[in-house]
Amino acid sequence: MNATRTTAAAAVDYLRANGNGVTALQIELSEIAAPTGAESERGEAVGHWLRGAGCAVATDAVGNVIARRPGSSAGPRRVVLSAHLDTVFDAEQPLRVVRAGEQSSYRNRAVVPEGELHGPGIADDAAGLAAVIAVAQALAVGRVQTDQEIAFVATVGEEGRGNLRGARHFFRQRDAKAVSAFITIDHPRPNEVVHRGVGSRRFAVEFSGPGGHAWSDFGRYNPAHALAAAADRIAMLPLPSESKATVNIGRIEAGRAVNAIPESARMEVDLRSESAAALNALERGLRSAVTQAHTKETAHALVGEEISGAVAIEGLGRRPAGMTPPETPLVQAALQALAAEGFEPELAASSTDANAAMAAGVPAIALGWGGRCGDLHSTREYFAPAGRERSLAAILRLLLDLAGASADHEEVRGSP
Repeated sequence: MNATRTTAAAAVDYLRANGNGVTALQIELSEIAAPTGAESERGEAVGHWLRGAGCAVATDAVGNVIARRPGSSAGPRRVVLSAHLDTVFDAEQPLRVVRAGEQSSYRNRAVVPEGELHGPGIADDAAGLAAVIAVAQALAVGRVQTDQEIAFVATVGEEGRGNLRGARHFFRQRDAKAVSAFITIDHPRPNEVVHRGVGSRRFAVEFSGPGGHAWSDFGRYNPAHALAAAADRIAMLPLPSESKATVNIGRIEAGRAVNAIPESARMEVDLRSESAAALNALERGLRSAVTQAHTKETAHALVGEEISGAVAIEGLGRRPAGMTPPETPLVQAALQALAAEGFEPELAASSTDANAAMAAGVPAIALGWGGRCGDLHSTREYFAPAGRERSLAAILRLLLDLAGASADHEEVRGSP
């Protein structure tokens, strides 16, 4: 039995036996506020833990934490395991994690069931960050040597208006060309391999006019009427049959009083699809709907009244669509790693940092953080860690395959 086989088995054993430690780490990280654009404190904590796992840690120009574990090969190739630092919650949101048996302030004082943790961001993506650190620790405990370098990356700006800022920056750097595979831990379904990146385009549409009194100034250009007409058209945009696509109006703001013509009316629109061509068509449809609504409201203004109105469309963010084909070695290795841990793996689509890697031409997937969770992106978010060790073991198996320590699979294969 060679040394590599023995050390890799020790790494897997560590993951299976250290569930309480991973959960404690996850709680610690989730209780550090990390709104999009203000992730530095959580990033420092992640860097501390990765340094303790023997990695060389640095923070790049946008705040990504990058920890490197060198390989034995002289070549520049590396595998990246990633999770994102930011959450959807602002800095004022209380983040204390409520344990089993305690009354949850997030759920009307209901008692937290056995085996669950409640708290904003407890899963997304504190569970992913904890998984990345746990795998780094396991490799250190097992003293596993890989041919390729492994980089552990905690990115900024994944959520919402972050627009994949950290991942985009990472893949704009010259040494990113050496990345042979990118894996982000960022979804709740432990059996799914996300190999299709759902692209999105987000817009703010604002109609504006002179405003006035609802009675005495009736007939002036009404931004709220124009917005309502545009929203109706946008909601009825034809969707492509060849790929899934969605249209959502997520926010609407207008007016100051029921008896006042608004001076402005604003909505935020989210377009999504797995197809770049479908996104192009939806964006054209949105712009046409807005123009038609503006023209119609202008035409409806009464003769002799001040009818001047304007409309503006602002881009809020773009996420590229992409795909890592199912037959690529990365996807096949991920399916095999999950199957080896007793999962029935499935292929899926989502929107994650992997989109940025796909856009850069790097094979990329997203994997689940394991366990059980729900109510993501709400204060009611919960996480149950039972079974998480199987997902962690599958992630480690995959890294051993990709980074060149796959000779010991017989040693680490065991009943999940």
